[in-house]
Amino acid sequence: MSRMISIRLPDELVERVDRERKRDGLSRAQVARLALELWIGKRRLEATIRREHRGYDRHPVTAEEFGPVLGAQVWPK
Repeated sequence: MSRMISIRLPDELVERVDRERKRDGLSRAQVARLALELWIGKRRLEATIRREHRGYDRHPVTAEEFGPVLGAQVWPK
């Protein structure tokens, strides 16, 4: 099932979208769907990163945890 929505966009943005979408053979609706899906994905990723930062703030990584791994790495010269 799908639902129709109506939005207002600045003329310049519509012109830019139309130029780009035509190159890929996409409809405006397809572009809007892709943009909204990307926006939702970006928000979810940002929320995950915030949770991880809070976790590391509560339980910081110690030198003992990564020391052996970092010491074993060989960096190009």
